Formats: sequence, C-alpha cells, structure tokens
Amino acid sequence: MRKLACSTIVLLVLWAPPMFAESTTDTLLAPELLERLTLEGELRNNLSDASPLQLIPEISLRPEIEERINELELSVGTEVLTRYRNEAIDFDAESSRLKIYNILRSISTMEGIKYYSASRKRMRTLFAQSYAIDGPDKQERVPDPLVQEIPAYSRLYIFQKDLTFGANMYRSEYRYSGQYFLLTNRNTTTMRYFLLPMVKPEQSVTYILLIPAGKEILFYGAAGAHTMSFFGLERTREDSFYNRLKAIYGWFTERVEDSF
Repeated sequence: MRKLACSTIVLLVLWAPPMFAESTTDTLLAPELLERLTLEGELRNNLSDASPLQLIPEISLRPEIEERINELELSVGTEVLTRYRNEAIDFDAESSRLKIYNILRSISTMEGIKYYSASRKRMRTLFAQSYAIDGPDKQERVPDPLVQEIPAYSRLYIFQKDLTFGANMYRSEYRYSGQYFLLTNRNTTTMRYFLLPMVKPEQSVTYILLIPAGKEILFYGAAGAHTMSFFGLERTREDSFYNRLKAIYGWFTERVEDSF
C-alpha cells in the first residue's frame, strides 16, 4: 500500500498543471532603475541641454528613439516612467491588447482633458479640440479610427487645438511589436506661443510607450521640442511638459477603467 501511495503521489506531481509566474516587465529595466521605480512609484528626468534618455525601457526601438531625440537637440523636454496596475484585468489577453490599442486611437476622447499649468499655477484645459483627420491635405474630420485587429504599423493625422501652442496638425505613428505599443506624435505645422512662431514643423515629438504584462502596464512617456528661447522660462516649460505627460497618463488610465 505504501508503494502504491508513493506511486500515486508521483503521478499527481507529474500530471499536475504547470504553475506559471505572472508575466512581468521587470526584465526591461536596469536593476537600479527597477529599484528606484519600485520605491518611488514614478520617475522623471529632464531632457534639455542634450541630456540623454535615462528612463526608457530596453525595447527593440530604443536606439531609434534615442537617435531621434539626439537629432532634435531639445531645448525643452522631459521623460516619465511609471506603472499602472489593475488586479481585475489580464493585460496579456488578446482582447485586452486590442482595447489598449483602440484607446490610443480614441483621439476625440482627449478633448477637454486638463493638466496643471506650471506657468499659470492652475489647472488648465490641454486640448480644446482633438480629432482625427483624413490626411494632411483636406484635413476633414473623421471618426476615431478604431480597428478590429492590431496592425504592426499604422499612420494617422490628427488635429488638436492646444490652449498654449494653438491649433496644429500632427502625424501619429502606431507600432505594435506583440510585446509593446509605441505611439509617436510629431508636429507638421508651426507651433506658436502667444502668436510667436515657437516650434517649426517636425521639431517637436511625443513618445508614449505602453508595455502590458499580467496585471500591469509599464508606462513611459517622453516629450520635447527644439524651440526658440523661452526667455528664461525653460524650467517652467519643462514642468509643463511633465504635467502634459501626466495628463496623458491620467487620460489613458481613466479610459482603461472605463473600457474594461
């Protein structure tokens, strides 16, 4: 009987379903960066004066992003790294990935989001208008370009009326590797500050990187521009760029909670 019992135990062990650890984004961060993120919850680094990217996870497109940031020679910019966690959602599921992708393409839902203006020291509307357009020529408004399947690459044009930089058109590129989503926005029109031409076309960039795994999404954002002088207000502008990224993060996480 003892031999039979032992054999039964061995069989149960051999046939038991494998226990998989929850997928994680930790391997994409340097150990010291991971430790800081775990302790602080959010990390920030300013990118002016040719400061290199310090917070970006180790993804395949990292060299391309670093090269573009270096080419722009940012006069103002910032990067942010944080994590969003929701115990009720499996972000590894295909249906979850599709929802994440379509949230990024829900351009019209960004209209009216608010951010903290460092220069005015109060909350302010970020985009008074925000919608997708049919291209750089006619610029006719179209519905949010939602999809049923995630393509590896997609390019859209969007219009946004920014209460700081005015009405502008942007080229948005969406990439999906199977592991992460990368949204890149570049201005295709001149951005103005109090009617002054401040940023020439193709001289501003925003990167939003989302890496879903298990119950969490690693969120990385970088935004900056090569601009005319801000007349000594560069520090305030960096704070405003940071607050803009925080507003986008807040918009995204709110959409996640509404969509799932």
